[in-house]
Amino acid sequence: MFKFLFKKQIFFLLILGVIFGIWIFTIEPYTIKTTNTSVLLKNLPESFNKIKIAHLTDLHSKNFGYREKKVVEILSKLKPDFVFITGDIIDWKTKDFESCLRFWQKLSENFPEKVFAVYGNHEHKNPEFKTFQKFFKQSNIKILNNESVKIFGKDNFIELIGVDDPHIGYDNLEKALENTDINNKNARILLAHSPEIFRKVKEIKNANNKNIDLVLVGHTHGAMMNIPFLWKLYMPLAYDKQYKSGLFYENNIYMYVNRGIGTSFLPIRLNAFPEIAILGSKIK
Repeated sequence: MFKFLFKKQIFFLLILGVIFGIWIFTIEPYTIKTTNTSVLLKNLPESFNKIKIAHLTDLHSKNFGYREKKVVEILSKLKPDFVFITGDIIDWKTKDFESCLRFWQKLSENFPEKVFAVYGNHEHKNPEFKTFQKFFKQSNIKILNNESVKIFGKDNFIELIGVDDPHIGYDNLEKALENTDINNKNARILLAHSPEIFRKVKEIKNANNKNIDLVLVGHTHGAMMNIPFLWKLYMPLAYDKQYKSGLFYENNIYMYVNRGIGTSFLPIRLNAFPEIAILGSKIK
């Protein structure tokens, strides 16, 4: 009787293990959630009131696959005003740039001159980084590499700033801010790959009147294996591991940490669903 019960328990545990494996490998990593968050920006021009921003990150694209097609489908329905991509557009192993290009071109065709991006650590780690750059240039998606651009509305403009990957130290926030308008008191949005940039943003706040109002980042994958009391073990951050995912507000600066779309070194997710973040900004 004892042996029978023991075998039954083992069989039950094996079934649970199989279900768990199917979930973390084949279900959750492909179930993209849309999150909606509102932020109040006091320096937002009237023409940008109620702006809708789609924030993508950590796509880790290897080709124009299921997740990429799903992203195009979801964004087509949501119709955001802008699409911002905060790094790890490709994976460090990606080779099929021609297939990926079809995805990037689809985004830029659907949202012409409205898609902006920055690099993450995986672009730099890819042995064919220069090849990637050549293909990505054909997409007409604007890369912000430690630089800024003005986005004009009917009555004024906001400044969009992008830095190279802060996780591996390629960011240069001071350089990115050099060409911003010193007399401009309108909203500034910063794109960076990792929340590790937030320390520098807070340090530079209000210096030379170049404050930043909203920071959009990714890199964390929402801890990937989001297990209570253990999730910090899976956080790919050198410091500030409290910034797992979601909206943070410190020193009058908003930062949104997106869970990302793809998977990284392990193709798994648990309690950290892939995410397209929709941020709605209003005048404060």
